[in-house]
Amino acid sequence: MKLTLKIKLLPTDEQANLLLDTMKEANTVCNAISDVAWEKRIFNNFKLHHETYHAFKATFKLSSQILVRCIAKVADAYKLDKKTKREFRPLGSIGYDSRIMTYKPNNIVSLWAIGGRIKIPFVCHNPNYIPYIKGEADLVYKKGKFYLFQTVDVPEEDVKDIEAFLGVDLGQTDIAVLSDGTNYNSEQLKRVRKKYSKVRASVQSKGTKGAKKLLKRLSGRERRFVSINNHTISKQIVTKAKEENKGIAIEDLSKIRFTAKPKSKAQKTELNRWSFYQLRQFLTYKALLNGVKLVVIPPAFTSQTCSVCRHIGTKENSFRKGKKFACTNCGYVADADVNAAHNIAAWGVAVNTPEKNNMFCSLHSY
Repeated sequence: MKLTLKIKLLPTDEQANLLLDTMKEANTVCNAISDVAWEKRIFNNFKLHHETYHAFKATFKLSSQILVRCIAKVADAYKLDKKTKREFRPLGSIGYDSRIMTYKPNNIVSLWAIGGRIKIPFVCHNPNYIPYIKGEADLVYKKGKFYLFQTVDVPEEDVKDIEAFLGVDLGQTDIAVLSDGTNYNSEQLKRVRKKYSKVRASVQSKGTKGAKKLLKRLSGRERRFVSINNHTISKQIVTKAKEENKGIAIEDLSKIRFTAKPKSKAQKTELNRWSFYQLRQFLTYKALLNGVKLVVIPPAFTSQTCSVCRHIGTKENSFRKGKKFACTNCGYVADADVNAAHNIAAWGVAVNTPEKNNMFCSLHSY
């Protein structure tokens, strides 16, 4: 499975200046190539290379590989829009491949820069993926820090034969509730979002240029918090499923924003903020990497169906009231989300091994 690994570089001041000079030179070249492409209407990578490579190699201080990647970067930009002249920021990202970038032992990476190769220490939150580095990387300068966004090709574990599933009920009140009763509540997430909402409201009222920059930073911080939270939850769920030799079953909520009917502006805001899709993405790729089977089932009736007798509640006789589920047919009482997670787990078994499932309707003649 191909993933993108975020690697933080730790250059000395001298190395940082060399990297900045290299990025500025590369983006100056990108703009010069863009001028040629725009004036001569040459947007094909091969033709643009033929038109610019030799002249620019003699004029600028870039290595052959950096120059080739600059030409490709311009051609890719014009693939998106040929009606607008493309311009590149002075410190926009630049691409590296294995010919101008080498990973060394002890977390050292050797990068080409103007003046020659430089060896830079780095840190990475997923060091286990470093042996699987393959292909290209983008050098990015952000908020005074340098990062390599590196492609890695991590082998997937073989999916084991399983008979049981861990049902995962995703929600807004509780981020995820599992069929074994594990609950990942959203109290901390709500507190953080409430805090950022108050700060945003205060900042927005000022309307200054500085306020707009601050709003952008606040949005980034909130997104990072949500992402870290989803990473943590998905890792714990996949680890639990793997240890218990179970698959994972989740609902397909891709159409929830179109089918849900929020009753207030606050509910609509909460629905739009709900990051269920990101959590599903994290669960999917972590399950693949760990050899855990993941199935996606339709969401219809999982909340209204009794997980014991399989009777379904109706509008007139709803089995669910808030967090409580009470079946009037068999008397089963449980947490509503746990009951839904049990149904999702049962659907997982039904999808995986249809011959062994009990999710069926019986027709009787009288």
